[in-house]
Amino acid sequence: MFDREWLSLIGRPLRVSPCLNHGRMLWTSVNVGHGPLCFVAPQTRLRVVDNSAWSNIAPAIGDAKKRQSNVKTDSRSTTTQTGTDVHSMLMSLNKSFAPKPALCIRVYTHNNKGKIGDKVLVAVGGQKKKGWIVGTRQQSRNGWPRFESNNIVLVDDEGNPLGTRILVPVPAKLRSLSGDISKILSIATTFV
Repeated sequence: MFDREWLSLIGRPLRVSPCLNHGRMLWTSVNVGHGPLCFVAPQTRLRVVDNSAWSNIAPAIGDAKKRQSNVKTDSRSTTTQTGTDVHSMLMSLNKSFAPKPALCIRVYTHNNKGKIGDKVLVAVGGQKKKGWIVGTRQQSRNGWPRFESNNIVLVDDEGNPLGTRILVPVPAKLRSLSGDISKILSIATTFV
């Protein structure tokens, strides 16, 4: 039914495995629909890796203060007891442990597909923010490293980073790029 020439026209090499079905040879694709995307596109979830208020990996400073305010002291006794109310505990833990990753709205390139070093517009915490892609899951090309997640660093309208440091390694090849990304590299702590 299908031959190898037709399968090679799809654009990427496919691993095919022969299957026997009632004496006929059928070719089925083994890896269609699997693996990471080759770029960051709109509707892609991104992980904020700086220590700003919208970060997915930095501990939330405001939530720690809320947890400390839940400790109640009794004026009659000298012992300190924590609030056992389930609602107050859930409210203090609400955003510190499971913040939603940023959602890519727009990639500022001519084809709306991003890679490491491209600027993006994301929705995070109900607000629109701009950021730079500092790591992707796409296959490595020409010395660019591959990461486990799609990482961004948030910036304001002038291009200044919203955080004071980046909590994950950043590709050293970003130094070769010009533009506002040099401000991001100044707060990076480790390079890969």
